[in-house]
Amino acid sequence: MNLREIKMKKPKPAQFLERKMNAKTLPTMISDAVKEASPALASALHPTLLVFLLFFPLSFMKQFLHEGGHALVNLVHGVPIHFLYAHPFSFVGFVRPMVDFNNIWQHASGAVVGILVPLLIFILFWKRRSFYTLPFLMIFPWTAIFHGIGGVLDMLGHTGDYNNLMQITGWPAATFYSFNIILAVVGIFFFLLLLPLLGLAPEDRKSLFVLPAGMLLYSALGSLVADLFVPGSPIDVRYHLAHEILVSAYYRPFFMASIGVLLAVLFITIYRRVYERLPAGLRTVKLSRSWRDLWYPGLLFTISMILGFMVIL
Repeated sequence: MNLREIKMKKPKPAQFLERKMNAKTLPTMISDAVKEASPALASALHPTLLVFLLFFPLSFMKQFLHEGGHALVNLVHGVPIHFLYAHPFSFVGFVRPMVDFNNIWQHASGAVVGILVPLLIFILFWKRRSFYTLPFLMIFPWTAIFHGIGGVLDMLGHTGDYNNLMQITGWPAATFYSFNIILAVVGIFFFLLLLPLLGLAPEDRKSLFVLPAGMLLYSALGSLVADLFVPGSPIDVRYHLAHEILVSAYYRPFFMASIGVLLAVLFITIYRRVYERLPAGLRTVKLSRSWRDLWYPGLLFTISMILGFMVIL
C-alpha cells in the first residue's frame, strides 16, 4: 500500500468526530440527562411526598370533626353510636345509626362542627405557623375547600348534607350554592398562604406537578384500600354501604387531582401577583425543606393509617 492510499483511507477530522460522537451518544446523553434531572427531580419529589403524607392526618382530622359533629346529634338524643366511620382515606365517612333524617341538625351538625372547630384551631395557630403546626393549620382551609367545591358537586348530583338540608328546609338552592362558593374561595386563599411552608414558592412552576401528583397518589391509595377492605367489612355487613363507599373512592382521584391543578395554577399566577401586596401578617416565608423533615409527616401518616384500619376493619 503506497503513501497515497494510506492518506486516502485516513479518516478526516469531521468524520473522526462524528464517529466519536456516535459511539458515545446514547450513554453520554443518558448520563447527562440524569445528572441534570436529578436535582430538579429531587426538588419536586420531596414536596410531592410531603403532600402525599400530610393528606392522611389532614383528612383524618377533617373527617373526624365532621362525623363527630353528626355524632353529637346521637348523643343529644341518647341514641347509641354503632359506627363513627371516620378515617384518613379518601372515601366517605358515616355515623350510624342516623337519628332522624328530617332533623335539620342531623345534616347541618357535620358542617357546623367540621368548619367552626378547624377555624378556631386555625386562628390559634396562625401566628405560630411553622412546618410542625402545618397539619393543624391546614384543617380549616382544606375543610372549606372540600365542603365548598364538594358541596356544589353534591347538590348538582342531588346528594349529600347540603342537598338534604335544601330538601328539608325548602330554602332556595342559590343560598347553599352561594355559601359553598364563598367557603371554597376563603379556603383556597388560606390554603395558598400555607404552601410556602412546604418549600413551594409561587415563582417555581414545580407546584404544577407537586400538588396534583401528591393529591392523586393520596386518593389512589384510598381507592385501593376501599376496593380491598370495604366489601364485607362490618359497616357493609350491617348497613350495606360498600357500594356508596366504593363509588366515592373511585371518583376521588379525579376530584383530588383536579383540585390540585386548580390550586397550583392559582398559586403560580394570581397568588404570585398579589403576594407582595398582602399585609405582612398574611405573608408566609418559604421554608427550605430537607429529606430529614419527612420523619414528622411520616409519623403522622403511620399513626393515621393504624387508626384508620382499626376503624374500617
